[in-house]
Amino acid sequence: MLIAEATVDTDRAGRYLVQLCQHVDAVAQRNPQMQARVEWSGERGLIDFGGARCVLRAEPGVLWLRAEAEEEDSLHQIEQRVAERLEQVGRRDRLTVRWAPPRGAEQPPRQPPPAHEHGGGHAHD
Repeated sequence: MLIAEATVDTDRAGRYLVQLCQHVDAVAQRNPQMQARVEWSGERGLIDFGGARCVLRAEPGVLWLRAEAEEEDSLHQIEQRVAERLEQVGRRDRLTVRWAPPRGAEQPPRQPPPAHEHGGGHAHD
């Protein structure tokens, strides 16, 4: 699972969380092929597109976002969709979403440890 996180500084975190979730839910209602599931309260939200999802949490002074996906393309797509819409609804407050680089991607294979060199401290009979 790939994970990217962002924090958005705002005194209206709960308001923007609700606006974003309501928008995605309305679009999903009009376009069932989108296959989005959206849940929210005033402090928490979930936007799930099946192959990628975004968890939202409103805290004092900050809206916290966590995007999750199995594939890098799906992660990038949900990051972009969430950021564009959130920045649009928050343009008056100049909201900016900056995602941290994804983590959880498969790491390159580790190199084997160096061969243990046997020093000259062995006694020979």
